Amino acid sequence: MASLHIALHLIRRTMGSRRGLIMNVLLPTIILSIMAGLFSNMQDKRAVILVSNADKGDLGSYLAASMTKESLYDVRLDPAFSEQALKAAVLNGEADAAVYISSDFTSALLAGEQSKAVLYRKNEQLWNASLATLLMTEANKLASTAELARSAGNGGEMDVRKLHALLDAQAIPKATAENVGMKLGKIVSNPMMIGLILMFVMLLVSQSIGFVMEDREHRTMARMFTAPLRAIDIALGNFIGSLLVGTLQLIIVLSMTFFVFGYSPGTSFGSMLLVLECFLFAAVGLASAAAGLVRNSAHLSNLNNIIITPSCLISGCFFPLSMLPDFIQKLANFTPQKWAIQAIDRLGADGTISDIKLQLLILLLFAAVLIAFGSAVLKPNQTH
Repeated sequence: MASLHIALHLIRRTMGSRRGLIMNVLLPTIILSIMAGLFSNMQDKRAVILVSNADKGDLGSYLAASMTKESLYDVRLDPAFSEQALKAAVLNGEADAAVYISSDFTSALLAGEQSKAVLYRKNEQLWNASLATLLMTEANKLASTAELARSAGNGGEMDVRKLHALLDAQAIPKATAENVGMKLGKIVSNPMMIGLILMFVMLLVSQSIGFVMEDREHRTMARMFTAPLRAIDIALGNFIGSLLVGTLQLIIVLSMTFFVFGYSPGTSFGSMLLVLECFLFAAVGLASAAAGLVRNSAHLSNLNNIIITPSCLISGCFFPLSMLPDFIQKLANFTPQKWAIQAIDRLGADGTISDIKLQLLILLLFAAVLIAFGSAVLKPNQTH
């Protein structure tokens, strides 16, 4: 009961007045929702790739056709574009990149010479570096196919029928990879949107914990300890108050991103709220533990910068975790963001709540351990 009184007092201080409700709850969540909505629209937009095939041979046609099968890009075939026109389209922003297949592409490969399609781009980014690798791989595969067809001919001459048979076989892959057992979706490979929400949830939580630090600085917490209250009661009261404020903020953010901006990571509103609520438990516990390690609210802000940003970087919030070294991937297991992203990812891959029980349990364990630590160190008589 004492914890509930402390929680209600924290809620009144956070959003009890009109100014507090607007500045501490509505304004931050609306800003986050707008950022998330705009960013999701940008994220869903595919890069426009212009492709001009000046080659009249089979190998050039095969390469152009394989480009159109890439669902990551908006590939537009237009043989009327010259090489200079493709360059101009990229420079003018009409296309994000352009691919030019020269007129001697097939003849050079059939003669055993190295040939490749030319990629034009303004600057090197992760997506167009992947596109460049794809083009190089396809060109090398076609060169090997031409060499195989040449070796199958008589006297080193090209066996055209064998070449066509090999190209037809390559156009229909015999095996495809499918992530079934682990149920991996698109969030792990493209986590930026969810990572942005997780980072702002942690920042919003630190705002509520700031009121706890004010109690510590102004000796309000010292007066609490003179009452017949245990340290765990005070810690739980602050925890519950921050949790209720954070839940309201989460509902506002998700309502706007789902129903106003139309963003959904492939899961329902209720499932998404459940995962973020468990993450909120862990985030509040982490902020409570951090508050017990600093002397005042100014130091808490600095400590949050040391904790929140690095933990988001190593947990896969901004780029795929698989891109990081092995020891960083192991270190990410000690961050709640990693488990929240993994849970949302599995839900987005047609998973159910039973499929993410482990992730939710780990998030709740984070909260339990950190709130216990926070109740032990967040005391008024400590000055470290």
